[in-house]
Amino acid sequence: MKIEQNSSLSLNDLKGALLINEHGAEFRIHDFYIDLDNVSEVCVAIKEIDNEGNLDDEITGLVFSSLKKWTIQLTRGF
Repeated sequence: MKIEQNSSLSLNDLKGALLINEHGAEFRIHDFYIDLDNVSEVCVAIKEIDNEGNLDDEITGLVFSSLKKWTIQLTRGF
């Protein structure tokens, strides 16, 4: 499937998506937010998935633009 230029997707549609970092660690997108000290950057709240497939209770926040080397799998039902 080829994604056309100027396509868009709501950040809400990305909640629950599977993220895999460059080291193979897996995470789920929990939420999005902005830091009021820097409203020009969107941040993403993620939860790590352990070796047994369970979500960690701890939430980690990252700047969304820092995930350029990560892969994403869009899913439904999370």
